[in-house]
Order: sequence, then structure tokens, then C-alpha cells
Amino acid sequence: MNIIAIMAGGMDGPVESGTIGRVIEQRGGTLHWFYRRSDDGFPLDIQAYDALIVFGGEVSVHDPALKPYFDDLSALIHRFYAAKKPILGSCLGCQAIAYAFGAKVKPQGFLEYGFTQLTLEDNCQTDPLLHDLACHQQLFEMHSDTFDLPIGAIRLMSGTDVANQAYRIGDNTYGFQCHFEVSPEIVSTWTHRELIDNPSQDQTRVAELFNTVKEGFAQHKDQQDNFATTVVNRWLDLVEVPISIVEETRQ
Repeated sequence: MNIIAIMAGGMDGPVESGTIGRVIEQRGGTLHWFYRRSDDGFPLDIQAYDALIVFGGEVSVHDPALKPYFDDLSALIHRFYAAKKPILGSCLGCQAIAYAFGAKVKPQGFLEYGFTQLTLEDNCQTDPLLHDLACHQQLFEMHSDTFDLPIGAIRLMSGTDVANQAYRIGDNTYGFQCHFEVSPEIVSTWTHRELIDNPSQDQTRVAELFNTVKEGFAQHKDQQDNFATTVVNRWLDLVEVPISIVEETRQ
């Protein structure tokens, strides 16, 4: 499996891809990284690639300065969608996919940070990735933006403070607002990079949140790891058995 991996923010992909990267490696897949900070262009010919993952990051889809970048990324997303090749988005990636399909991405007015209870919608019972999973999941979040649900998308997960948390478009395009892939080490890196000593953040509040997250990992890490491993493996099943083959089999 050759999978394009988009990194629009400042993260180090191989180090910070967490459970997503680990499961792909275990399944024998290869992530081909494309970094915005390195001015990596997007391939016009995707024949050599089997799937697309758009990872998270600290930038905003609605930033006017980044509109050309996210417009080009939208075109790449549509090339994979038209080819019926699986797409997965995490956090910023989830928002970028929503944007590609015409939805508005916008500030939500607060930082959602830490383990959050998310509810699986009833339609998850027949979803290829989420069937047979517990209807309530405690998953890590770190974002200040949200998105409207694209026309035609099926909402899969919802939250109390942020309604749209996961969706599917078509048969194999998925967006997850949460960061189900993270480890305590990754979250520590992100928190130090983006929040600690950031003059725009209340440092007393940041310290309180960071301590709460540490407690959250002690309580929810195993459950989140199980969720992430299941979801990524099921998504890779879609990569290994393309929709076109499934359709031919049904006929």
C-alpha cells in the first residue's frame, strides 16, 4: 500500500503520526510525506498511490494566506475521490476534506483540548469503520476550528460542545475531528510547541488542562488505542480491497 500523507502544519510526520503510522507500518504500507513547510507540490498523477491521508496541524483552513494551498489540496482530494481511492482526515485534515466538498470551516470560539466524550450516531451500526464499537468513546481533541457538514456527508460522531466530530462522504472518504492516534509523548510535544509559553494563552489554565490530559491518558489510553487500531485497520481494509473490486464482486 502506497499512501500519500499530507502534513499542512509543522509536525514531523514519522514521529507524530502515532497509531495511524504504526498500524500502516505493521500492515506493510508506506506513507509518502508531502510537507507544506517544504513547499512540496501535490502530484497530478495519482496512479501510483492507493490512498490519501491528510493529517492535523496548527494552521487554519480559513486563513486567507493559505487559501491557494488548501485549494490545491482540495483538487488532490477530489482526484482521489473520483478514483474511488480511500481518504482519511484527522483534525485539520478532517476540516480540509470538508472544505474540499464545499463546507465552511470556521473558528469555534474556544480551544477543545483533552479527552472528550463522543457519541457514535445510529448509522455507525452499518459503517465499515465504526460498526460494533461502543456508542460512547473518550477520545483526545486539540482544535480551535470547526466545520459545517458537507452536503451529502453522513455524520458518524458528535460531541456536546462541538457537534460535527466525524463523517463519511461516499463509501470510503472519512474525516475525524479528534486525534485518536496520539500518545502521551505526542500530546506533550504539541502542548509545549503550541500552548506552553504562548503569550496568547493563560498559562495557569494551560497547566490545569495539561494535568487533566495526563490524568485522561491514565484512564482512557487503552480504550483510545483500541479504537484507533480498529478504525485504522478497517480503513486499510478498504485500501487493500478497492471499492471497484467490491462493486464487481457484488455484480
